[in-house]
Amino acid sequence: MDRNRSGLLVRLLPLFLIFPSHAFPQVQGVSLSIRFAGGTSQFHVGEVIPIELSFVASQPETFVVSTRNYDRSGRLDIEQFHVTPPGRDPLADYFAVGACIRGGLGGSQALGTEPFVMHEDLNEWVALDNPGHYALNVTTGRVSRRGATEDERLELRSNSLEFDVLEASPEWQEETFGEAVSILNFSTSTDEQRRDAIRKLRFLDSPKSIRELAKQMSNFPPGRRFDCVAGLAGSRFQSEAVRELKRQMQSPDIAITADYIYTLAKLETQVQHHLPPYPENDADQQKIWEEQRRAYDKKFTDLEDALYKETAALVGSKQGHAQAGTINTLLLRTGPGSPDMKPLAGLPGPELASAFLALSPDQEWELLSSFWERLKIPSMTEALEAIANESEIKNQMLRDIVLQRLYELDPGEATPYILDEIKRPHIDDGSFTVKAKTLGVLPNQTLPELDQLLASRLEQRDSRTRALDAQLVARYSTKAILFRVKAVYEEHPGRWDCVAEDGFVLYFLRTEPEYGIKQLAVAPSTCMTESMAAVVKMKRWNEIEASIIAQLDNPDLNRARQAAETLSKYGGPKAEAAMWQRLRRFHQEWAVRENELTNRRILSRNATEAIGFQYGMDLSLAQAQGWVLSNEQVSELEQLTLGSQRDNVKQYHWKSPVELSVNDFFGGELRVDINNQYFPQGLASLSAKLRQYPSGTKFQVAIHGEEGRVAPVVETIRETALDAGFTLEITH
Repeated sequence: MDRNRSGLLVRLLPLFLIFPSHAFPQVQGVSLSIRFAGGTSQFHVGEVIPIELSFVASQPETFVVSTRNYDRSGRLDIEQFHVTPPGRDPLADYFAVGACIRGGLGGSQALGTEPFVMHEDLNEWVALDNPGHYALNVTTGRVSRRGATEDERLELRSNSLEFDVLEASPEWQEETFGEAVSILNFSTSTDEQRRDAIRKLRFLDSPKSIRELAKQMSNFPPGRRFDCVAGLAGSRFQSEAVRELKRQMQSPDIAITADYIYTLAKLETQVQHHLPPYPENDADQQKIWEEQRRAYDKKFTDLEDALYKETAALVGSKQGHAQAGTINTLLLRTGPGSPDMKPLAGLPGPELASAFLALSPDQEWELLSSFWERLKIPSMTEALEAIANESEIKNQMLRDIVLQRLYELDPGEATPYILDEIKRPHIDDGSFTVKAKTLGVLPNQTLPELDQLLASRLEQRDSRTRALDAQLVARYSTKAILFRVKAVYEEHPGRWDCVAEDGFVLYFLRTEPEYGIKQLAVAPSTCMTESMAAVVKMKRWNEIEASIIAQLDNPDLNRARQAAETLSKYGGPKAEAAMWQRLRRFHQEWAVRENELTNRRILSRNATEAIGFQYGMDLSLAQAQGWVLSNEQVSELEQLTLGSQRDNVKQYHWKSPVELSVNDFFGGELRVDINNQYFPQGLASLSAKLRQYPSGTKFQVAIHGEEGRVAPVVETIRETALDAGFTLEITH
């Protein structure tokens, strides 16, 4: 046998061992072939190895190929690149824990006799750190056979290629490095040229390329830094990469981005705390692995928190764009524990305002809504005023939160903006955007100087701010315009939208109480929060309860449901009895027509309204503020409920211990949940609800949140339990 042929057989033998013929049978009519895109089969260690994948079908319109070529994690594993002798997966450790975010856009294309070609770089999946002779074979799940109802995914195997990897000389490395850096530094370089240049540095994996990748991290926008991250994470020299990231973090010209912090924390964790592969078939080892994983996660979280604190301390030493970029990182920080951190106090005020204003309106709204504690510092006044002065904002919620936060920081500075907004409401992104509640924070009992303006706007039939104006009239207007407001209201009494109705009735309750109570009795809805609360505060709820109970029999089931929801929130024993009676009548009426409530394909309008009414009645009885359902009552509620809604009622059965949770949600929302059923609003309603349970009940209390914020809630629970004879089992 020829020596060359013999050597070739020896080199190809491992491929046949890896890919037996039965594992990837040939698919008739479609094929995949590969070749080196540059026309050469010799590459240096660290050189990009471009591969062309060519798909051809001999039977047109029979096969389709997915054209997706990326994943949000940064790499797409739809192809498998098999190299003999094997190299290493450069990102195995990086993707092993916490970095795998799947998903992305893609399409498909029908295959024919004309080749469909895709381009890949072998280095993405296989790093060849040593010179030698190699063979390559590709398998893919990208192709599917079209079917009558669904496509059949296929596994294709390509031809094999042989190639050589040569030692990378210092001269070649220096030349490659220089070319890439020159392109990155040229202001005229295109995005594609910059991407190719950064990928050259990523795969070069030399000490100089590691330093440059760390430097370039802040030069690429979010979403386009993966090659920098992957170059550092996939390097053979992990410890050097960590040291370089730490060193450059101190540089006044380097912006510390969230990607920078995440990458440094991830790589340092990998260096200090290696996590072995998951033991798929060993239960005992899996438990050990889970413990190691928890230790790994804690190490990473601790490192990331420490790096954010260090970043805050370094802001003052940063210059120009690096300082603005670093402040942006602190502004946009999200994640476990971050609401408790207040790293922005003491930062340079003008720079902070400038960095905040450089964000998108959506980002600004998110920060002011969910991370205000991090921004509640005097230097934010300038930024908030700048936004308030904008004539139009491409976010319907931003101006409202800006005025709220400005008033919290400096009521004197905010008052002119609030008054101006009342006089000339802004239309942002197609809608008026500042809520009446925000505009109602001024200490004035009334603003008589606005009476005529607000009355005139209410009288404009085509006004886009009519609902807002009704709320503003309720808050600030005097009795002087009562006759004009009544004239507008009586155009559609009881039939305004909820916001406007609430405003009108609240104004009447303040200026002509008897008229207001009469109107509220015929137009009840739980969304009329202000007027309902006003009646309760006036201790006149009993005067409207009977009228609202009567609304349970309204032929308009939507109105009847609104009445039930109102009674659930404010009603007492009379309301409860009436709601049970109404539900029993509903059951009697619809029991013989239950199929109409379950067959979604033939739902009539009546059936749709009936489903909504039943759902509202069930929820109103089960989650009322004024009573707790016994298990016998829950059973009756099950029996009275028709259709699939019955399954939802079962969850309201309870036994001691009753689950009670206190949650301080990310963003500042504090919520109490009893039995996944009752959600009291405020400490008084919490205490009242707990007292409805029988003496001797045991509550299993789970508390999640910052101690100072949840302390008043916990104290209320303890005091109520002591007074009512409850037992508490509290866990934090």
